[in-house]
Amino acid sequence: MPSFVVINWVTVREGGARGSGSAPTGRKLYPGGVLPVSLSSFARSLLALLTTCTLVLAASGCIRTPQPLPTTTVTTPTPDRVFTVMTAQKATTTDPAGVRNDSDAMVVLDLYQRLMLVQPSTQLLKPDLAKECLYTAPTIFECSLPRNVVFSSGHQLTSSDVRFSLQRALRLAPAQLSLLGALRTIETPDAWTVRFRLKYPDNQFGYGLAAPAASVVDEEAYSATKVRPVTQMPIGSGPYSLDAWDSRGLSIVKFDKYVGPLGTDMPKIRITWADSPTAEQALIDQQVEIVWRTLSPAAVERLQARIREALADSERPAFYRWGLTGAVQQRLAWLPNSTYRSNATLRGAIALALQDDRTATSIVPSIDPGHTDSFPVGGNPEVPTLPKGISLTLRFTNSAPGMGDLARQVGGRLQDRLGITVRLVTEGERADLELRDSAPQVNTALGWLQDYLKNPLPGSASKLAELEERIRSSSKEDVQLPALSEIQKQAAVDATVVPIAEVDGVLFLGDRVDLVGEALGPGWQLALWGARWRN
Repeated sequence: MPSFVVINWVTVREGGARGSGSAPTGRKLYPGGVLPVSLSSFARSLLALLTTCTLVLAASGCIRTPQPLPTTTVTTPTPDRVFTVMTAQKATTTDPAGVRNDSDAMVVLDLYQRLMLVQPSTQLLKPDLAKECLYTAPTIFECSLPRNVVFSSGHQLTSSDVRFSLQRALRLAPAQLSLLGALRTIETPDAWTVRFRLKYPDNQFGYGLAAPAASVVDEEAYSATKVRPVTQMPIGSGPYSLDAWDSRGLSIVKFDKYVGPLGTDMPKIRITWADSPTAEQALIDQQVEIVWRTLSPAAVERLQARIREALADSERPAFYRWGLTGAVQQRLAWLPNSTYRSNATLRGAIALALQDDRTATSIVPSIDPGHTDSFPVGGNPEVPTLPKGISLTLRFTNSAPGMGDLARQVGGRLQDRLGITVRLVTEGERADLELRDSAPQVNTALGWLQDYLKNPLPGSASKLAELEERIRSSSKEDVQLPALSEIQKQAAVDATVVPIAEVDGVLFLGDRVDLVGEALGPGWQLALWGARWRN
């Protein structure tokens, strides 16, 4: 996986760095479908691009619209068959400012456009809605828009819609756009130009514009102060529009007036809420095309055993697993409103109590070149004696595969080792701690760190802000890497976000299904614009 290191006031031309083509669609994949590359080789490739891009900065810009996605489409297996996706995590909103889970992100990514697009496996930054984006000065990031984009309402999309959407999302969901922290003002000198003035040169700003919450909505239809309810039709300009929403799922259909690099020829896709047994049987019976998250560890092993058996018998398996190696990190996070969060002894004790079970050593994944071991693992650490009567509430996502079992394991460990009481609740309820396995906003080192950085302890806030700005405003790895390492070490001291394990994402596809091109969202979220039937 490439480094988080990116150029600070110039950007990379589409196709000018490794991985600019379509993601491989074979079954044996490295993380995200590409071979990892060393930090030094990636840094050298960026350095080589600096001179070229600097020379043409003012004249032409260095990011241009990529070519449309390739297609391997064949006709549906049966005339009345609707392409079906199953997931246990129910979507709760169609509004970019209301995104709370990975299924919300999936829906928003499909219904709307963002100025920028990130392929998570390569961290390659490209335009999506924008024709091109470039730094015209160290603190000015400017995007030009095509003139033929319309919303599903029929209204033309202009720079005013972009400004409205981002200001609205920053007001309603600031935590979801924390990668836009360097933003000072948004200007619209004309209907087709969006100019961002920044507080400092920021190599992460373009990535922030690719986050689901940065999606562009119709200014004439959306409230500036309220999240749009699911009872109102979403209005976007993405490759799909909403067809129907009911208690069992939702359907999306191709938006024929879509303009952009992520076009699809899939006329309709049905997303159905399903538990692990239902999804497992549907794969076996070939009644589902994609199963995302949902499957329990035991179900995953049973399905993989079926694949091995079919291959051993020289048969074509009815389904296969898409490679998402190490794409998920399970972590324990203190919620900001917990009255116990300020207790440093308790935070440290909880981190120590989980040390013997921990396999992840930082809140930045180990595959990222910026990773620094900061949380100890194994051993038999001595935990402090805590006052009696401490009772904590631990929240977990009950629709995520294996999270219920993990929550019981974590809760039991804390009770046994610390002598405290831990009560388990599911998503939506008030709690002190939350067990998470959701995707980051964007798959960069700073993207993974946002859980920690956006809710700092008062005593660490100024130090972390200075370190983050140092990383974001520099293109030199000898500046960035020490600062990134220091943030990870401080995270271990503060213990407000504690890593537990790095695990593979769970994504199964039917035998006649492929994901092509930029098939996943910026933080490994499933995005259905890459879904295709195949021979």
